[in-house]
Amino acid sequence: MLIAFEWLSSIILLGGVALTSFNIFPLNLWILLIGNLNWVILGLVWRKWSLVAMQVIISLIYVVGIINMYIGAGEP
Repeated sequence: MLIAFEWLSSIILLGGVALTSFNIFPLNLWILLIGNLNWVILGLVWRKWSLVAMQVIISLIYVVGIINMYIGAGEP
């Protein structure tokens, strides 16, 4: 079951990367955030702290980008 979750998480991330390559914004950020949070869960289950740290940092970057988009910061 865990291997299915790992593959699903990878597919979600690949979908987010594909959306980014086609400039489908902001859906790409939401999909990538979901995929990264799934990898945080996997890292916690596997006790791979470097994986957890990397995915938490990446997720925070996506969250900041999403917040920035919705509050309109940086717009002229």
